[in-house]
Amino acid sequence: MKPFKSLRAAVLLAGFALTPVAAFAQRSDVAPMGPISGAKYHASHVQLGTTRIDGLLYEPNAGSPHQRVALVFSNPANLGFTVPAAELASRGYRVLFVTHHVGGNQGGDLASPLDGFEETSRAITYARTLPGVEKVVIIGWGAGGVAMTLYDNVAEHGPAACQGAGVLYPCKTADAVDRAKPDGLILLEPGLGAGSQVNDVDPAYDGAARSRSALDMFAPSNGYDAKTGAAAYPAEFRARYFAAQSERNDQIVDAAVARLKLIEAGKGTYPGNEPLIVPGLRLDGSAASLHDTDLSILAHTKRPHLLLKADGSKPTEILRSVRPTMSGVKLVGRVSPCCSNTVRSALANDLIRTTKDFALTEDDIVGVDWKSSNTGTPANAEGVTVPTLVMTVTCWEFVVPSEIVFDHLASNDKVMVGVEGADHDFNACRPEYGNPKERMFDYVADWLNQPGRF
Repeated sequence: MKPFKSLRAAVLLAGFALTPVAAFAQRSDVAPMGPISGAKYHASHVQLGTTRIDGLLYEPNAGSPHQRVALVFSNPANLGFTVPAAELASRGYRVLFVTHHVGGNQGGDLASPLDGFEETSRAITYARTLPGVEKVVIIGWGAGGVAMTLYDNVAEHGPAACQGAGVLYPCKTADAVDRAKPDGLILLEPGLGAGSQVNDVDPAYDGAARSRSALDMFAPSNGYDAKTGAAAYPAEFRARYFAAQSERNDQIVDAAVARLKLIEAGKGTYPGNEPLIVPGLRLDGSAASLHDTDLSILAHTKRPHLLLKADGSKPTEILRSVRPTMSGVKLVGRVSPCCSNTVRSALANDLIRTTKDFALTEDDIVGVDWKSSNTGTPANAEGVTVPTLVMTVTCWEFVVPSEIVFDHLASNDKVMVGVEGADHDFNACRPEYGNPKERMFDYVADWLNQPGRF
């Protein structure tokens, strides 16, 4: 989906003389993934006073006992995914949907992970003006979980949260001051930000050529089965692979830092910035991470958590991923156009430092300097003190990353819950898992309504 600079621009380009809500309903490329009205809720346009995208306020059609808590759902570069807003509005909550930024993983360049914080801050301030509202909770999904964890850290602690000595690309002070503070945080399937990019570095590359066969994750001699697209990598191969990934990652980071110094000295290829293209940094569609093909990696959590099962039971147990393999063998050698468009964007959003002990295990990711990137979600979680709910699903790859984020949260009121059989979009990955979306948002609504929390 090609992003638009503003919601109004999307309407004008479509040739519609419509309100933004009507445009959302009729444009196939920007329409929400789900209706903007239903039997229990409706959405209306909200003017936030920004120069880009305003908001859609989802409200229940009838009166609700949940009016004292409003939510802001801020989603990076995605006009379409409004499922959390619709689901929670149908359960009696008012949810203001705003797009967090334009660019990044939707194909455009993103100068700062704080791009869009003004919109989120204004949305929180606006939500507090709604009749009866006493508390405002922010929601992030996937990359939005990364952004909203950073947002809360910055809102709670100011520029110090994003200007640490070890940060590769510190934030601008003006972007990090006077941000409205939320009263709670909901993370739906949170990613690890730049920490996820390290997994995608393909160490089989020697310069521009993918010639290091001893580090080829798609070679049968290293444990890959081309017929099934699955792998069982030997321990010695994993050790070599992770060590090589870390080494190559550090080379990429060091090269980007060096280029930035030249750019800032006026000696770059172009004034102010320049392209950064690294073969094998990330493949188009699927990346070079061993956990994509070997499902014994990032397979389960370290500790038990509540699991919402298809049969209605809610046991507390180790959460185990039931995701399918995601082989990128057919895409080897293709460079993604989405993730590292420029030196500044890469350093701000996609690059992070690792140590020599970097590895993905069955229940952890170790050897990442989370504080070296402002999108390192675990580091930002250490600044989050408000009540926080982390929801993960078992039919995707974020079971272990979600627990990593959860473990780093500073909040004294934090809960992590798994949803059996749901994929990243909250749909059942197999028929036997029933309706995981309903289970997930029933729980979210109950968590919000817990006496004494808000």
